Amino acid sequence: MNSTDVDPRRLVVRLAVAVMTADGRITAAERDVVTALEGIGLGPLSDLIDDEIQRAIRQPPDLVAACDQLADISPEAALVIMAVLCEIAASDRSVTARELATLSSIAAQLGLRADDLEHLLGSAMAAYDAPLVAEPVVPPSDVSGVSGTADVARDPGLERALCVLGLSSNADRARVDAAYLDLVTRYNPTKVIDLGVEFVALAIRKLAMITEAFEYVRDAGSEERA
Repeated sequence: MNSTDVDPRRLVVRLAVAVMTADGRITAAERDVVTALEGIGLGPLSDLIDDEIQRAIRQPPDLVAACDQLADISPEAALVIMAVLCEIAASDRSVTARELATLSSIAAQLGLRADDLEHLLGSAMAAYDAPLVAEPVVPPSDVSGVSGTADVARDPGLERALCVLGLSSNADRARVDAAYLDLVTRYNPTKVIDLGVEFVALAIRKLAMITEAFEYVRDAGSEERA
């Protein structure tokens, strides 16, 4: 991707607006959630958000074109972008069927696997206690980590931590360690440095969440053995 021709931040904001307006309308609450991007590592975005919302009012965002412009980014950078979009979708405490369909389309066009989206969305939904609503495209139980299990439900913190790691409640220590090492490798900030410092900040933030989740699961396992 030629950084002189493409502004990755604008494209991410465009995709974010597409997710939040997937139901065909823009509400004040949706605007507030999109504005929250400024607080998760992308820097000042007010002008970009205003511009992209006005653009979306005139014509629905072209997801294919936006993703094509991001086509040369690494898979790791695509994961970081998708993590942001999933967080936006869940941050208003619900994920609609149309938001899910939009996220699925973006993930596919960015070259991500279905299980990548399931992991990222499950993690975001667990973090915000956000259910899937409005006649879901897929049952909530089909989104990894969303529905949880009776055993894990007794400890919501452990449920959220396992979702962040993409694990089920019966994962043993070896699987926990392997998942953690895999995620640390995939979200290595040096892999997104070409996109700019804002995306490095997002990767670092994601790594912090992963490490916190790993430590929670590890400590919970230690308490059980004690």
